[in-house]
Amino acid sequence: MDMARANIRECLGVDAERADKIAKESVKRFGRMAVEVLCFPNLNKDNVLDSVDMEGIEHLQNACSLDKGVIMVTGHFGNWEMLGAIVGLLGYPVLSIVRHQNKGSMNRLINEYREMVGQTIAYNRGENNLLQVVRMLKAKKIVGILYDQDTNDIGVKLDLFGKTCIVPDGAVALSRINKAPIVPIFIHNRDEGKFKVKIYPALTCESKDKYDEVMGKLVDILEQEVREDPAMWFWVHDRWKDGHQRFDKEYDENKHGHHP
Repeated sequence: MDMARANIRECLGVDAERADKIAKESVKRFGRMAVEVLCFPNLNKDNVLDSVDMEGIEHLQNACSLDKGVIMVTGHFGNWEMLGAIVGLLGYPVLSIVRHQNKGSMNRLINEYREMVGQTIAYNRGENNLLQVVRMLKAKKIVGILYDQDTNDIGVKLDLFGKTCIVPDGAVALSRINKAPIVPIFIHNRDEGKFKVKIYPALTCESKDKYDEVMGKLVDILEQEVREDPAMWFWVHDRWKDGHQRFDKEYDENKHGHHP
């Protein structure tokens, strides 16, 4: 939690009390998220919008009408699993790029729940994952990508909240190669189990010289969303790769060979 509080203070410029409140709310929301995912069997195309306020659905519709496939991007923000469920149950064919969970039983469970709400799953690592993504785009379907965390893969070095980090650029690379539009979409929790989904106008990287511009716009949108509703973001992630060094005593001892 110390790392989360420090990240919040440094990024948002708030005092210690406010940072502590945001950090606790950010962690607490995972309880609600888990319950909502377990309720996926109760969701269907007829009731999925009963608790959802959709803002900007025309942007997704317009992107789909281009018949080039769609790259839907979001962050570890709000209940991103519910976001995939909503889009899938609305009838949009979604391929979600996910990380393989360390525990096999958990991995199977979460993928079963994702598939029951209309998603197809591909892992972010594997020899056939890129081929599957390209096939989905050529079939004019939607590929969902989380773009807010550094996975130690190749990306673009940019400032996020004024702090330099590596931002994954897979979405922009796919857009440049396949000419597919990128649609940023974020989900916010509301009271009484309700949600607000915000969909932004599509971005397209049509050439190499537009690469950095589109990446910058995606980072700006992420920052805007986090500033608007900071407790929705996953602050406990070591986003700038300095948190463990600063706050984890065990990490520091192991790195320098000091053991009790």
